[in-house]
Amino acid sequence: SFYEAVELYKRMRTRFDQRRVLKNEYELLVKFDEHTYNLFGLYQQAIVGDINVPKMDYFDPQETSWMWGWIKGNQKWHAWNKCKGLSKFDAMFMYINEVQKLESELSSLVDEWKDEQDPRIPDQNAWVSEEEAEERCAIIEKAKAERRSVIFRYSPQLFIAYLYTN
Repeated sequence: SFYEAVELYKRMRTRFDQRRVLKNEYELLVKFDEHTYNLFGLYQQAIVGDINVPKMDYFDPQETSWMWGWIKGNQKWHAWNKCKGLSKFDAMFMYINEVQKLESELSSLVDEWKDEQDPRIPDQNAWVSEEEAEERCAIIEKAKAERRSVIFRYSPQLFIAYLYTN
């Protein structure tokens, strides 16, 4: 149901929110929020309906609400605005599907986000010549394997969980 999906989303987000004070974990919360702005739009559409909030001046220093703060507010407003015209039922259905999809791919997303933070892994979006591409792929794969092996060295339970999820 819709309310179960909302609770599931809250539990997933709490995983990042509770760990945000740890080193490099706040970035994961930011990545999670950026990845789930569309869920905010679907949720608002399902609960409220079409957007009824004017687009605000996000550079206004008087604007202090966390919801409509500069970057977050702009992204959330656009996410909700994209849902304009959707029925509440359709928005609920889409929200449920998106949360289930997010739950299934969350572990691989976290791995991607951690790979982006790891200084051993070169920027995967940078241009490289064809001659260097194969060598670069080998470097990236080696660095990813190193990062994962360090995690598993300290936690055999994580290693076992990783084997069963991949």
